[in-house]
Amino acid sequence: MVETLIQLIDRFELNAWKVVGLLGAALFGCRWLVQAAASRRAGRSIVPPVFWVISITGSLMQLLYFTFYRVDSVGIINTLPPCLVSAYNCWLVFGKRPTPAPPTADEK
Repeated sequence: MVETLIQLIDRFELNAWKVVGLLGAALFGCRWLVQAAASRRAGRSIVPPVFWVISITGSLMQLLYFTFYRVDSVGIINTLPPCLVSAYNCWLVFGKRPTPAPPTADEK
């Protein structure tokens, strides 16, 4: 058992691309903790804007890892949809300018 564990540790290679991939996976997974904390604070289910920022950051990091280091089509195909959805939601949250509300009777 110990020998098997040592063999596994010896096979683990860490390089810059793996760090990018691992950090991307960690960010993508941790976004749910952010969402859960925001929902608990609000007392209802909500998705805070930072959820989408973390999502796109993690997705892009994983996409870079799968594209340039692993050259893994399954990883690319698996990572691309969340990346696109996160980008769209970031655009909805941060890109659109709110339309001004019509003036109230007091403001006229």
